[in-house]
Amino acid sequence: MSFSEIAALTLHDVKNRLAQLAGRAEAAGDVETMRDAIAAADALTRLLVYYRAEIGSLGLNIDAHAPADLAAELLDGQAAGDTCRVELDCSRAPTLWFYDEALVRMVLANAVQNARRHARTHVRIEVAEGDDGLEFLVRDDGPGYPDTVLDHVGTATRVSRNGTGLGLRLGRRVAEMHENAGQRGQIRLANEGGAVFRLILPR
Repeated sequence: MSFSEIAALTLHDVKNRLAQLAGRAEAAGDVETMRDAIAAADALTRLLVYYRAEIGSLGLNIDAHAPADLAAELLDGQAAGDTCRVELDCSRAPTLWFYDEALVRMVLANAVQNARRHARTHVRIEVAEGDDGLEFLVRDDGPGYPDTVLDHVGTATRVSRNGTGLGLRLGRRVAEMHENAGQRGQIRLANEGGAVFRLILPR
């Protein structure tokens, strides 16, 4: 067994242990520890998915889904005492779209988590059908992306806002795996009164 295979198995084991820790913390009423454990487990999940993508074993499970329902799920982690308000606009969302819901959810959940970490007062999630396809947009009112993020999105350099950049690289990989009629999905980043993250999926 190669080192990379052993590392993947170890990461999977640690992820499961973190999930157990989160369960015990929740039972004990320790919300902060529960959230930290869940966030760490989610980070390991992204790492495992990225590893599978790198070795070519990550496949898509494309089916028809309701984008508005997926966006609404992203609000579930918002606690009553949170000072950061999360808004949702699905007024221009299509009824159905074809994509891998589990992978898209992972990418968007990471984007929302990052936005909430850097927002001053609120985060806005928008879902709309545009000229390029289905667009999931996550906007915050924080300081915006550093130039290094905008210049190197998806590359192997350290590009994230206080992180490794794995979430952005995984997001780009997941987006590009969604391909139809010669069109591939995209990740677009911008600063427009704060950081703006766009995941665009082809028709």
